[in-house]
Amino acid sequence: MTDDGAWADSTTEDVLVVGPWRVTFRGAELADVRHDGVPVLRGIRFVTRDQDWRTADDTVTRRTTDAAAEAEADATDEHGHARARARARIEVTSAFDDAEVLHTTLDLTIDDDTLHVDATATTTAPFRRNRIGLVVLHPPTLAGTPFTVRHPAAPATAHTFPLWIAPHQPATDVAGYAWTTGGTDCTLDLTGDVFEMEDQRNWTDASFKTYSTPLAEPFPVALDAGAVVHQALTLRAVRRPGGAPSPAPDLAALDGPAPTSVVTPPPTLQLLAASAPAAARPDDAALPGGVPILVEPVLGDPDVAAVLASARRDARGAPLDVRFVTDDPALLRAAVDEVLESGPVVRIGAFDPSSHVTTTALQRALREAAAAHEGLDLVAGTRAHFTELNRTIDLFGDWDGPLTFSVTPQMHDRSRAQVTESIRMQRWVAMSASRLAAGRPLHVGPVTLRPRFNAVTTSPRRAATDASVEAGYGPQSVPDATDPQQHSAAAAAWFAAAVQALTVPGVAAITLAEVWGPRGTPRRKGVGGAFRSRG
Repeated sequence: MTDDGAWADSTTEDVLVVGPWRVTFRGAELADVRHDGVPVLRGIRFVTRDQDWRTADDTVTRRTTDAAAEAEADATDEHGHARARARARIEVTSAFDDAEVLHTTLDLTIDDDTLHVDATATTTAPFRRNRIGLVVLHPPTLAGTPFTVRHPAAPATAHTFPLWIAPHQPATDVAGYAWTTGGTDCTLDLTGDVFEMEDQRNWTDASFKTYSTPLAEPFPVALDAGAVVHQALTLRAVRRPGGAPSPAPDLAALDGPAPTSVVTPPPTLQLLAASAPAAARPDDAALPGGVPILVEPVLGDPDVAAVLASARRDARGAPLDVRFVTDDPALLRAAVDEVLESGPVVRIGAFDPSSHVTTTALQRALREAAAAHEGLDLVAGTRAHFTELNRTIDLFGDWDGPLTFSVTPQMHDRSRAQVTESIRMQRWVAMSASRLAAGRPLHVGPVTLRPRFNAVTTSPRRAATDASVEAGYGPQSVPDATDPQQHSAAAAAWFAAAVQALTVPGVAAITLAEVWGPRGTPRRKGVGGAFRSRG
């Protein structure tokens, strides 16, 4: 991100145009794949996820395009029709924590209406993986479009790209697809593994994703150095007879359903308690006043009292929105009694430390607390992504209070396109959540640029050992939780746009990033002004 408001990205882009095909080389990705002007795929990548579902950092070491092959685009076939042929190769290294673990070669071949990608990856160091292989991103504008799934050993089945965000895989046991978009018939064949599809709008990604290593298979899996993974795909696109090239799609179609009415009153805006080391705290006078502060104490950790005291100081007299992390209903009841004696509280919620949702036992404990404290407002749902709320909504059939979920755009990808397009998908998420809530208020957030904790890790949580917060707590110790350009003009514009996207009927409150520190909400026009007008 840059100070002029543009979202900076060091990834270079080059475009290959051969016959009807247009492919953008964006780092290690084959992006924005178009045929005769029609967008057929958002992207093709080879992706490696470690035992904690972290995505490896890819570095392109070499990219070549066969000039002789490109020249064949001027040749003709036996019918005198112009032929379109090209070849390209991308060589990539993948690393976790700056330690290389994989070398991948992607070979791209274009031959008339066929695009073929052959991927060969060799591990260069031992590591444990949850997923490894080709990923295909389908555009979200396919929502509502029928498609056919070909299976490895069963008859083909008919499906539809989901309109509302699907909680589970729209397609499994996949060997290929057939669909039509923009007057173009497309087929995709996949080899080297069994594939399945998920609706990435759950994480505010602008795509439906097809990936290998089905979730039903055990993970993580240990790979030794020298292990080889080979996968391939073949995409065919043919314009229907008499069809004219389609214009570029209306990007407004990505925005999701428009609100049916003006949202009055607008959602209350809140901030997340700061988790940075105490030495970085600014003067209290520099902090916004009158803004509710959301805080997430982990019950059983020695720093609970210090975390709450720090949040009280952040709030400057405003109430706390306390979201306890615990699996112990009795411990929760005692903590509620104690926090209510310490100062004003706007609401209380609780989430299991493993599933990150409000279990039925925690829901019961919250109701008991509300019965003992007249006027106490509650919230339930998930402290993680909308995905978890979408997949566990039946758990809240007897819950008549507000529901909640968090938003972060960089769960899978840190590219400029990923972060900016997340704004469009946040409208889809908010409207889908409102549909699930069925009249119950929604409290969205925290909304953060980077994940403040790893909701899908398979490694044990690092427990706090310090009773103070002098060295920080929570997100402060989470790898990659801090976006290096958090306080840029572009980040301020992104948070302001996120508030607009999430402001739909049913959303009662939106919590943005931390109140101060390296993960703090930018204090720039469009964000700070929103707090002054809505606080």
